[in-house]
Amino acid sequence: MHAFSSRSLRTLALSGLLLGGALPSAHAQAPAAGGAPVASPAAPAEPAAAPARELEWYTAEVPVTSQESRERDAALGRALAQVLVRVSGQVAAPNDPVAQRALRVAESMVVGTEYRDVEELVGGVPVQRQVLAASFDPEAVDALVVAAGLPLWAGERPKPMLWLAVDDGGGAGPRLVSAQQINVVKPLAQRGLERGLRFLLPGGTAVEQPAAGSIWALDAAAVGELSSRYGARVQLLGKVSRAGAAGWTSEWLLADGAEELARWSITDPSPQRAIAAGADRAADTLAARQAKRVEAGKAEVLEAEILGIDSQSAWLDLAAYLQSLPVLRGFDVIEAQPDAMRVRLDLAVDRTRFEAMLAGSGHLVPEATAPATDPTLPTRVRYRVAR
Repeated sequence: MHAFSSRSLRTLALSGLLLGGALPSAHAQAPAAGGAPVASPAAPAEPAAAPARELEWYTAEVPVTSQESRERDAALGRALAQVLVRVSGQVAAPNDPVAQRALRVAESMVVGTEYRDVEELVGGVPVQRQVLAASFDPEAVDALVVAAGLPLWAGERPKPMLWLAVDDGGGAGPRLVSAQQINVVKPLAQRGLERGLRFLLPGGTAVEQPAAGSIWALDAAAVGELSSRYGARVQLLGKVSRAGAAGWTSEWLLADGAEELARWSITDPSPQRAIAAGADRAADTLAARQAKRVEAGKAEVLEAEILGIDSQSAWLDLAAYLQSLPVLRGFDVIEAQPDAMRVRLDLAVDRTRFEAMLAGSGHLVPEATAPATDPTLPTRVRYRVAR
């Protein structure tokens, strides 16, 4: 397939996200004092205007074993799958049929990539591995999400204040987990990144340490004033304790101010998984409140006149672009003219979603057409190749 030559590649800016796995991002959060990549316990920063979208969620990094083209293509598909989960708020988003087609042509939505070497601890031993960091075009990703009929989690997302108390059964009772114990909450923070959430951690001041009892009681009202010092309305309270032979139990409460949003618990042999369990339900709940779904439409067949094809190169670019569209099941050329072409487009979605996908790339621009007079015939439309 020919590459879409008019797509420009933007330089990937690499910066850190909260706790583990630095990702390319245009809006990274600076580390707190002392080097911990969490919110500072000092007074909250001045509020900023809400962005239309948070660009860090359009980036992902995946492990690779080589830089060969076949592995690169597969890695880009995995990276796009991660982005779709974050942007839609849906774990199952990559399984959608339209999304599945997009994963096979993920390269067409990429705006920058970089191979990097990272170090991680495996059994306490530092191990080097290589990752491919990829950034995707936000407009194209949003259009894909809309075209697939998935919810779009747009706008500024809350950064829940994480209040976690752990009782390891040693007799000391529950203790507050603060920014000084980042490794304890790393499983939850990493899972939060995978779901499109960043959590804030308390600094562990003398005022906050006595709150361990209120956290253990999952009393959001009691710690709400402490959260407000960080500028956080949304709070995730958790308590983790030993559960005998069953392993570890974690109980959770997600609240927005005084409003309880969700409450859940899990028991797992692994303390890391028990702690990580706080992220998924929090992401599900917050995405359900904020993400918006476009109504589903029926598949359509369009008869399209495409203007502005003035050379063989322009046709090859157009053909490659059409083949890269995950919402297009196929197309046939009906008639070729000196500066135009009539094609039949077999869509997997309705025309509205298809044109949302076109708007995301900016390669084909719809032109005004007369409404169809015979509903039994394919809808006739007109597009122009953008210059």
